[in-house]
Amino acid sequence: MTSLHYVAFASLHQPPLTIAARLRVPQGGAPRGAVILLHGSAGPSEREDGYARPLNQAGLVTLELDQWSARGLGGGASGRPRTVAETLPDLYGARAWLGARSEVDPGAIGVLGFSFGAVAAMLAATRARHAGAPGGTPFAALMALYPICHLYNRAPGFEFGDLVDAPLMIVTGALDGYDDDPQAGPKLVASLSPSDRAKVRCEVMAGAHHGFDMPGEARQAPDPASHRGAGGFVLMAYDAAAAARAHALAVEFFLEALGGAAA
Repeated sequence: MTSLHYVAFASLHQPPLTIAARLRVPQGGAPRGAVILLHGSAGPSEREDGYARPLNQAGLVTLELDQWSARGLGGGASGRPRTVAETLPDLYGARAWLGARSEVDPGAIGVLGFSFGAVAAMLAATRARHAGAPGGTPFAALMALYPICHLYNRAPGFEFGDLVDAPLMIVTGALDGYDDDPQAGPKLVASLSPSDRAKVRCEVMAGAHHGFDMPGEARQAPDPASHRGAGGFVLMAYDAAAAARAHALAVEFFLEALGGAAA
């Protein structure tokens, strides 16, 4: 059984933002690993639930953030923060808050991000972005679902390299309209130094579009970052098989890195 709590914590901005979140804690005694879930540009959705439930069943605590409400943002390409980096204090505040709870092992906290949140997770995997985090302790594991791979090491604010000592999994869709390249993820990993490359695993979902794990009808969304920066509409389409595979990968990945009841 898992208990559900609606909570709020302080970001590490000055002055801090109050970030609302949904905390789920599986029954059990000893402190256990935890995973912070970062939504995409559209804001919180039922997509996070698809990962939180199996992670909870595996014995892991989950914390699903709502980063837009504290900023008065409506979501989408015109309703998200100007840069991904400015949301990192939310993530580090979430880790500090989780690490102080008796149910959580502070050395076994991971992060899973979707799209915009995936970019944040990947930035948090770099030593440069991690330098300002409290305590200097990196996340124990990081998972990025369909980040915009072609931007890394090409666009300002997307510097990716010199990674912390933690495993990182990148999951992409072969038909993602942001990259227009089924091999965008593997190519990014191949471009890294040998030491960084050894920390990263990349999975490509064949036939899957951006947001393949978002339940609901397929839809077109405009974004200036789409189609390798050319802009235009991106198809968001749910793929039940790809979603199920990604859920299973998340459980497998975080159990191995963080431990849990099913480990």
